[in-house]
Amino acid sequence: MAHSRFVLSLVLIAALAATMLAGCAPASTATAQPTAAPGTGALTAAPAPAAPQRGGTLVVAVAADPDGLDPHKTVAAATFQITRNIYDTLVQTDEKGRLVPDLALAWAPSADGLTWTFTLREGVRFHNGRLMTADDVVYSFQRLLSPETASPRAKDFAVIQSVSAPDAKTVVFTLKKPSAAFLSNLAYGWAAIVPKEAAATLRDHPVGTGPFQLVEWVKDSHVTLARFDGYFSPGVPYLDKATFQVITDPAARMAALRAGEVDVIPELPAQDVAAVHQDPNLKIIEVPFNGIQYIAINNKMPPLDNLKVRQALNYAVDKRAVIDIAQFGIGVPIGSHMPPVTDYYVDLTGRYPYDPAKAKQLLAEAGYPNGFETTMILPQPYDFHIRNGQVVADQLGKVGIKVKLETMEWGTWLQQVYNGRQFALTAIGATGRLDPDPFLSPYISASAENMRNYSNQAFDQLAAQGAVEADPAKRHAIYAQMQTLLADDAAAIFLLAPLSSVTMQKQVQGWVVYPIDIYDLRTVWKGNG
Repeated sequence: MAHSRFVLSLVLIAALAATMLAGCAPASTATAQPTAAPGTGALTAAPAPAAPQRGGTLVVAVAADPDGLDPHKTVAAATFQITRNIYDTLVQTDEKGRLVPDLALAWAPSADGLTWTFTLREGVRFHNGRLMTADDVVYSFQRLLSPETASPRAKDFAVIQSVSAPDAKTVVFTLKKPSAAFLSNLAYGWAAIVPKEAAATLRDHPVGTGPFQLVEWVKDSHVTLARFDGYFSPGVPYLDKATFQVITDPAARMAALRAGEVDVIPELPAQDVAAVHQDPNLKIIEVPFNGIQYIAINNKMPPLDNLKVRQALNYAVDKRAVIDIAQFGIGVPIGSHMPPVTDYYVDLTGRYPYDPAKAKQLLAEAGYPNGFETTMILPQPYDFHIRNGQVVADQLGKVGIKVKLETMEWGTWLQQVYNGRQFALTAIGATGRLDPDPFLSPYISASAENMRNYSNQAFDQLAAQGAVEADPAKRHAIYAQMQTLLADDAAAIFLLAPLSSVTMQKQVQGWVVYPIDIYDLRTVWKGNG
């Protein structure tokens, strides 16, 4: 079983003065997300004293309220960033993208790749006090895959033929076909293990096996968690409580941090990074971001269904200017739907150099010599997406494409744009994944996640091959071809991969940035500064 490992070169770009956390669209999408912030594999953690201190409350400022706390019924990053602390999964990722035990202590595939056997950790309890067994794992995946659940993540596990429990500590998955992404998919929050007796009320009253349990969720205000003393891993978590405080305005988040009202901002806007570096009371972690930011194009909506029009849009956009203006100089241009931090990345940035004259020529050839009018939807409260959209709209205007900008609240965006596909252009992002298949498969013609309405039979065939190919070299070649097809078809305007910045009070220790979009507080503690 192959899963991609992140080749993480921690690149400090000396000329850059700030950093941007990319938000993301439904996970990809990576997690729906706007997200804001998973890192990449290589961890740059602030130095921590050898002996963690127990106790205290950590306040984390987040940009958006979760859309529910049921892990099987959402794609929103704002949910999974929090629920990693409430629920556990069979496997988890470390900071370098390697899969390590969580609820499962060991696992092994059959020779033909069609059967996976997991040995569960013993003595694990749910927050309601009941011991977790293999039957809970079976139930969780049956629930995840049930049409009644309508999980937006069921497609990640459609390869499962059956799941069974030969005994209380053994789970066996039988697959319809070999899947190179199966194991890594088990590390995501939507593969959480839940108790059947609590399933009906998980949205507002989550019950998991995680290190923290819910104290209260005040909508649009905060989510407060308390340490679960029955957690299976001895010694952690260190904190007594953690509060995720919803502060939608970036300036207000920064003011709250400076005032000592919050301890951590995991999604530091690019414009604030330089100031944080100068503040003696704060510290910052910066790593390459495992995700991208882009302008999604509805490939079926006229005139965007015309290849020459989509190519014109790409030639009309100066990506370096977008980075300099919208992201304060922080970020790296990209040419397809893959972040540079993964070893599956192919550099296609030369496919559409900035060339307004070429853009106008293509528009004329497509029958739009005077351009046309269109609309771009910008999701609130993700100011980095909004800035990207504003700069791109201005650049498109210079070649005759008049773009009306419309801001839309995130929940409405999920319904109308992501699920309903009612849009022409939208500024969004995609969170990186541990395997390239879930990152690129949302472009498959029949995918429920194909909000862009992209369709290419050759791409679909390659995706089918890549999903089952076990040979690393062959998989790399397949996903390189897929990225190239997306670029050739101008499936979107691929803009940039940002850096990820987390800032915190100096006394906060043990914060780890992971290659998936989670805020894991197990190792976090508060010292004396």
